[in-house]
Amino acid sequence: MLKLVEIAKAWIIAANPSDEQKEIAEKRIAICNECEFSRHNQTLDFHYCGECGCPLKKKIFSPSPGKIACPKAKWDI
Repeated sequence: MLKLVEIAKAWIIAANPSDEQKEIAEKRIAICNECEFSRHNQTLDFHYCGECGCPLKKKIFSPSPGKIACPKAKWDI
């Protein structure tokens, strides 16, 4: 999937996720919170992936399979 399409879909899903999508996002953010690549921008107060640069609040809603969506293949969901 083209990255731009993946990003757009993640933002759309994040706006109104289903219960299943919320559950997946919660599992993914738990992994991100422990990841050495997770970064925090204090000026803008947001967390992002230090590997790909995506904001985590949206990235966790990626429709791609976890091993593909996470640049370090840490998501198994």
